[in-house]
Amino acid sequence: MSASMNGHEQTVLVTGGCGFLGRALVGLILQRTRWAVRVFALPHEAVPVGWGERVQILRGDITRADDVERAVKGCSHVFHLAALVGDAGSYAAHDRVTVGGTAHVFESALRHQAIVVLTTSICAYGDAIQHSVCAEDTPLGRAQGPYGKAKQGQEALAWRFNSQGGQVCVVRPANIVGPGSGPWLLDAAHALRQRLPALIGGGQGHAALTVVDNVADFLLLAAQNPAAYGQAFNIHDDLPVTWVRYFNDLAVLMGAPLPRSIPRWLAYLGASVVEPLFRRLFQRQRPPVTREALNLIAWDSRFPTGKARALGWAPRVSYGQMLLALAKDIQARGL
Repeated sequence: MSASMNGHEQTVLVTGGCGFLGRALVGLILQRTRWAVRVFALPHEAVPVGWGERVQILRGDITRADDVERAVKGCSHVFHLAALVGDAGSYAAHDRVTVGGTAHVFESALRHQAIVVLTTSICAYGDAIQHSVCAEDTPLGRAQGPYGKAKQGQEALAWRFNSQGGQVCVVRPANIVGPGSGPWLLDAAHALRQRLPALIGGGQGHAALTVVDNVADFLLLAAQNPAAYGQAFNIHDDLPVTWVRYFNDLAVLMGAPLPRSIPRWLAYLGASVVEPLFRRLFQRQRPPVTREALNLIAWDSRFPTGKARALGWAPRVSYGQMLLALAKDIQARGL
């Protein structure tokens, strides 16, 4: 790395920088560093206003090796966020975009000696979530859907990159909340308005929520701390918040009816019938219920964050502050 960590001439790449987490990360980099930022965006993806000339927008496709090479070249760090998000879509599509795109990132990063901060997910733990406290060294369980399987594929590539002499940090955020969150605001709001069951078995399990700004904080910290390289980290806010509390709070903010609940066995029965049908016939639509979603909301989530805290990270934005921001977003969106 030829430039100093605070030099104007240093350029970092954020793939998926126009997404939910990406926007928070880019804003944080602009606020706290003097780095130039290159954002790798899809050809027609909307770009947030106000980024200014420190942000270079490079359009391309993560599945094209030449596009990725062009994006990585000249960058000291790569924050790799680009992926298919959510539990819709086929296994083949998630593998092609998320895993294939990540392979291109690591191949280019190895050539250009770029440090990579890879964001995966607690979904990489698979069904280990259902019966284990998932510390970072917990063996990954059986993937519960195409999203989790792709996250496991990304991590396998990360450890191969590490064995080849690359520098990488793997970050596993839990359930990221905040204004604009797809699953935990927009989808949840739809379920509440439609009086669809939003809770499984009463929703008494720990929700493992993390505010999007707090995840961005850790990504930036990890990039700047060599002690993070070669390591994996769980990230969530260690809140005493269950799913029933969160969905009740969301319903109150929306002025919607309080959430309904169904038994866990019934939810899994529904997923076993509906999910294969949607995977086969309606691949572009999100199934109403999936094993991937149930793996997150039907069990007591336990993901220790001691490693991240030992690195110096702590949640900066509180749950109460996040609810205030959600209230403004709900009003602005007419939810």
